[in-house]
Amino acid sequence: MKNISRRDFLKGSAATVAGAAALGLLSACSTNEAPTAVPTDDKFDKECDFLIVGYGLAGEAAALEANDIDPNAKICILEKMEEAQAGGNSIASGQTVIVPAPDDLDTFKRYLIACSQPNPIPEEYIDFMAKEFSDQRGWIQATVDKVGYELGYVGGGPVAWGSLVTEFPDLDGSSFKGCSAHVRKAGTTFEYGGVWRGFDLAVRDRGENIELMFSTAFTNLIQNLETKEVKGVVAKGADGKEIRIKANKGVLLACGGYENNLQMQRDFHGMDLVYTGGTPGNTGDGIHALMNTGAKIWHMKNQTQSGGFWLGIKVPDHEATFMRNFSMAGKSWIEVCADNQRFYNESAAYHRQHMKFKEYGHYVDLPHDRALPVDLIFDEKTRTAGAIVTKWLSWPITTEGYVWSDDNSEEIAKGWIIKADTIEELAGKLGRDPEALKATIDAYNAGCKSGHDAFGRSIETMEPIDTAPFYAVGITPTLVATTGGAERNVKAQVLDWNDNPIPNLYEAGELGSYVSNLYQNGMFLAEAIATGRAAADTAFGGRSTVTAEVSGEVEEKIDITKKPDGTYDQLIKGNHGEYTLRATVEGGKITNLEIVSGRENMFMEDDQLKAFFDEVITGQNVEVDAISGATLDSNNLLDALKAIFK
Repeated sequence: MKNISRRDFLKGSAATVAGAAALGLLSACSTNEAPTAVPTDDKFDKECDFLIVGYGLAGEAAALEANDIDPNAKICILEKMEEAQAGGNSIASGQTVIVPAPDDLDTFKRYLIACSQPNPIPEEYIDFMAKEFSDQRGWIQATVDKVGYELGYVGGGPVAWGSLVTEFPDLDGSSFKGCSAHVRKAGTTFEYGGVWRGFDLAVRDRGENIELMFSTAFTNLIQNLETKEVKGVVAKGADGKEIRIKANKGVLLACGGYENNLQMQRDFHGMDLVYTGGTPGNTGDGIHALMNTGAKIWHMKNQTQSGGFWLGIKVPDHEATFMRNFSMAGKSWIEVCADNQRFYNESAAYHRQHMKFKEYGHYVDLPHDRALPVDLIFDEKTRTAGAIVTKWLSWPITTEGYVWSDDNSEEIAKGWIIKADTIEELAGKLGRDPEALKATIDAYNAGCKSGHDAFGRSIETMEPIDTAPFYAVGITPTLVATTGGAERNVKAQVLDWNDNPIPNLYEAGELGSYVSNLYQNGMFLAEAIATGRAAADTAFGGRSTVTAEVSGEVEEKIDITKKPDGTYDQLIKGNHGEYTLRATVEGGKITNLEIVSGRENMFMEDDQLKAFFDEVITGQNVEVDAISGATLDSNNLLDALKAIFK
């Protein structure tokens, strides 16, 4: 009964979030009834030229673009979260902005078209994304340069065209040239939240004409019900007082999706239980409001959850989840589903394709949403081998600053991880059938012994679950983003069901994203910038002329055959401490690579490091692709190799 209560608590807490959303405590709705847009009566408490709802990257880009066009315009930005919690998913993301090479846009467009199947979007939208993603790098650089930031390659170095790590390499167009770009403090290699932080400093640098209103929740749009023109918004401040704000040139909704609204997940995606790994503030506020205005809603349920169902660990102390480690340090572990059976290959590198795998020839989401309840079961060997969560990703870590213990002991002490002396006792605490769970683990252990796994798991990732104590923690589907919202055209205008723009209403970013199925890393942040700027351009009838030169040349090829025989050490100053790479060269070839000090300062897992080294040695090439899921360390290693062989 005790551990049935644990599971009931998790479901109960999710229901509480959903219930609070319906009551307006977490969402745009101020009552428990679905409101309609507020009719205009020309009574306002405040007035501005352009009003932006949401202070993520899309909202920042829109404000900066509008200020470029008209420095005297009064711009107001509403953000429901307190200032320390601002940034939306932009600040908690992997920080990649995709930039396709200008001379290879046709290939990139073919890839976008392939990713959108079987829910294609208009060709005009594909053209817009390709052109804007390629062209906007100059504006980004010029915008952040004034505040000491720069646009460069993720992990360090300049923007340089090459073959990207495409998540779906079998799709048409996946060979497009481009760059995974990043905004960070000038002269550094990477900064957590760097893209949002650089733009935030740029916004604040513009002066008082851009007003930031934190802890101010948008509750509804004010609309002329005859002309359908949006005149402003209704919002509620931290003091609970309602305020009506007039927006002369229009309202931009850039307030994210509905990841943290369980009721909407159940209604629109059929989810039983799901959480967010990003901002808790994304509760569908904009979607409620858009529906009220008669907007054409799309992408609420695509063939896949575009950002993927990630493997979340939800604990009572945090509203957003931690992420189960992509590459577990220990090997003695499995996941079991509702019937106490294993149900998929747990150790595959799904994170390299935003948690997708192929079934019947199509990319689909992992099966956890239809396998609940799911538990991660492991023994003492895995407990001491390393943290069971990814320690550089998810809101509790990136934004709230929680540090998960390396041996998981603190989390056991908190009661987040269940502990037992036997498998049967563990099953009882989980409310599972002891005999069934024991039989599943016995079958897994037999596979370890025989060297063959029924689910195709690599034997190199497997060890018997046989060393007491034994442990379990619940795994729930976790979202990094949703793409549902209103359809918008390439001017960022919200469309009604007759495909006509709703006057003075705009949309940008994740809310109503163009991404209709498979998501390629770097798309969301690039789209946030492009659509935020498009909204400002349309509202103000202009276009920013701010730009700067950004290199896009391919870096000089490095000839490793000219390096004399010997061993070469290169110190790497990583984000979490220093480590040293050693390369051995014999007969003009790289014969060995190893980390000789500071291995504990890397997030890259052993199997990822081995795969990276193998690729370099096999190809005799120091310009290989970064390992997905370990981009920072990969790029640091690549920079070190280039330094050795230049």
